[in-house]
Amino acid sequence: MLQFLRQHAVSLLQHYGTRPLLWNTNGTAQANWADGYIPLLTTYTKEDSEAKGLRRIAAPKAPRPAVHFSALEMVQQNRFSLFWGERGSGKTSFALDLALNLAGEQLRHNEYNLKNFIRPIPRNDQNLVQVESWNLPPTWPVYAPVHPQDHWEQFYARIEHLLEHDNCLLIVDGLENFFNPDEVLNELEKLYLEQDGLRLVILANRFLCQGLHVPFTLAQFSIMELNAAQQRALSADTPVQKGQEARPNLVVAANAVGKLADGEATSLAVADIWLDNAAPLSVRKELQVVITAYWQGNRQALDQLPQTLQNFFRSDFAQTTLFPVIAAYALLDMEDDARLATLGSDLSLWRRAIPFLVTLLQKRQQTIVPLTRGLLSMDDPSATGLRYGANLVLQHLQNDLSIQQLCRSALLNFLQHDASTTPTKNEVAHMLAALGDQRNFDDLICIPAGYATLGSDTHVNSSPVHTVYVKAFKIGRFPVTNSQYALFVQQTAHTWPAFNTLLPAQANIPAADVTWYDAQAYCAWLTQRWRKEGRISASEVVRLPTEPEWEWAARGPQPDYAGKVCYPWGPQWRSDLCNSSELGLNKPTSVGLSAAGRSLFGVEDMAGQIWEWTSTLWGKDMAHPDYTYPYCNDGREDLNAPATIRRVLRGGCFSSPSLKANCSYRGSLEPNGFWRGNGFRIAVA
Repeated sequence: MLQFLRQHAVSLLQHYGTRPLLWNTNGTAQANWADGYIPLLTTYTKEDSEAKGLRRIAAPKAPRPAVHFSALEMVQQNRFSLFWGERGSGKTSFALDLALNLAGEQLRHNEYNLKNFIRPIPRNDQNLVQVESWNLPPTWPVYAPVHPQDHWEQFYARIEHLLEHDNCLLIVDGLENFFNPDEVLNELEKLYLEQDGLRLVILANRFLCQGLHVPFTLAQFSIMELNAAQQRALSADTPVQKGQEARPNLVVAANAVGKLADGEATSLAVADIWLDNAAPLSVRKELQVVITAYWQGNRQALDQLPQTLQNFFRSDFAQTTLFPVIAAYALLDMEDDARLATLGSDLSLWRRAIPFLVTLLQKRQQTIVPLTRGLLSMDDPSATGLRYGANLVLQHLQNDLSIQQLCRSALLNFLQHDASTTPTKNEVAHMLAALGDQRNFDDLICIPAGYATLGSDTHVNSSPVHTVYVKAFKIGRFPVTNSQYALFVQQTAHTWPAFNTLLPAQANIPAADVTWYDAQAYCAWLTQRWRKEGRISASEVVRLPTEPEWEWAARGPQPDYAGKVCYPWGPQWRSDLCNSSELGLNKPTSVGLSAAGRSLFGVEDMAGQIWEWTSTLWGKDMAHPDYTYPYCNDGREDLNAPATIRRVLRGGCFSSPSLKANCSYRGSLEPNGFWRGNGFRIAVA
């Protein structure tokens, strides 16, 4: 067994150790992994880690810039992890850096070893630098790239003999290439559960893996683009400016080019310089034909290029950075109908050329309206054409009211179909927000009076299960959104940390970073406003729901399921119906994305998304409530209790697992505490 792992480690170093990672603009090699790798960060932050438990905030009002964990750190913290990233995000570079240095450590290699993992990383735009390192015992790496349309049996046959040792790390690079990724995830979970000493790392393109059913045992992380401090650390003259893409491949390409003479720092301008250096204009047409054929699956096409260019154009760097630009030039020479037919033939592939094609069309002063209308009308469950078409409307056709209305209708129609995945619908909803989401976020659901079942025997703080009579009331169909809360802030000058950073596309996500006192102030403001508008009577008030009201609205008449929690839609967990940690987004989504995930009363987003404030007191200890179950009239609804007494939060959030993102789990936080995973919804009574 050890012999096989040693042979694999030797092969890794021989095959990849000297392979170029960085290239010069003339197509010659510049640096390998040991010299050129840039450590990657994930979207997972220290604050997210703290919020996994019922943490205490020492200084709630103090600013807390996000401090991101690196991908290497997440591999060490989780024995079974999945990393999402687009083409060019650095997934394969990360995988090979990990594999080469682990292999080199085992073989006592001079260039590749664990010392390479000791490196400072700017953890945010503010340049907070922290060192990452490898803190686990040395382990044998098994690097396993996935071949296109691989079946699990074929893949496993290639690596089975390497996994018999009890100390190895399996790196599966390219989940999207499997014929059946869902089956593969299930098989990999079996390996994880059966072999205690095995650590697994899976790398995948989220766009190409939409709709996967990810096991709850699998920790999911998204790879970030390079932050501003990382870009500045590479070069003070980095031409990639804020607003441009900052994937590692593009930043590195821009650095190699240096400062552009005309100051145009677009990805297209950078790629053009590379192409001008690597391939003279006289062979550009030939290059377009060759690269397009290769891109569409003809692996022998590159053999037609001069030998000096073949290695460069076979590299991941060229294929992620230059191929989409070359494809855009090929599309530019087509008529509208042929162009749309080519795009539609494999939109998951050709989509990467669309932004460059648009720039080229505009440089020729040609209209992009036919392209936009064609994309908006493409019918596919992943909404690829719709999303790219909507981007064109938002970026280039802001004065065309007719196409804006066409786009808005297409986006809204897509959201009303439950067949698509939550991440896809979330992207569509963000675009709708940027255009103007006209859904009624003030909508109230009437909750009838009744005997509410509260609690669950699955957690001591939620026990015992009991019933409480709840009077009729109304509750917000959605959590309070950014657009609603921002109006309150504008009219009252109320302090809100998130206010100055909001983007139009975030208008329809739940308002977060909101204290209990902030929520109370919003309710008081809305009470006065709605009374003036005649929406509520003089005797009605807008307020936070009590804990029994919240659970009654979320759970409805569902009984207790012994030994199990229940969810708004019923007793069976479904990861596709809510935004919990199982979804892997690690951020709030737009509200109202899953009709099937509504409560039995029709209330939306009550599992996952954000922790929601209630009016009910918890106590001073974050782990053990003073106000225990059964719920009773013992002063726990005192609105004037001191700030040292925590209030109950309900519903879980985007980083909560299913055991917390449900109808019965009780969370808590100091009333002046806030973070990006807590908000609220209103009640009217």
